[in-house]
Amino acid sequence: MANTEHQFRIPPIRSIREFVGGNEWSKPTFNPREFGELQNQVIANMIYYQSNYGAIAIPFLLLVAFFRPAAIIFGLAVFAVLLAGFVFTTKQRTALTVLAHDRPIVVLLVLLVIAFMVIKMFGTVFIFLLGIALPLSLIVGHATARTQTLQNKAENAVESLSLQATPMGLLLSWLGAKPTEESTTKRR
Repeated sequence: MANTEHQFRIPPIRSIREFVGGNEWSKPTFNPREFGELQNQVIANMIYYQSNYGAIAIPFLLLVAFFRPAAIIFGLAVFAVLLAGFVFTTKQRTALTVLAHDRPIVVLLVLLVIAFMVIKMFGTVFIFLLGIALPLSLIVGHATARTQTLQNKAENAVESLSLQATPMGLLLSWLGAKPTEESTTKRR
């Protein structure tokens, strides 16, 4: 793995000031005509702040896993099976391939709803909500409301050259999400 383009790396955790401070926040518009721009902002922020998002999600998972390990393993397994099924289906060039490319955030939400319904049948809904859905909701909420800084845009431009080099890049590529040029150059 001498080629740095294909090495797996964990990006640094961004400072608290950069992550939650400043005036780089905006009220998201859910206008269907501007959905592509919002989606690009979410993807760019997910790539840029991925280590911070991991630092948010992991304590939730560990807390729930401490009290109900079987339930969290079951919830993660259900979500992993759904994600694997989705990835397999999109690789077969079905109609989901187009949906995954055009609306990856919608696909993630649909996967979460299906996982919720499956887990509800087994009575571990609270574990799913606290351990999986709450952290993901916080992450998507932050990525939606946080506008991109100049440093964010520069890092995303570098990341877009090798999207699978980081954990979030790998997950987003599985979901069919790829940041477009406007997500790294356009400002809301």
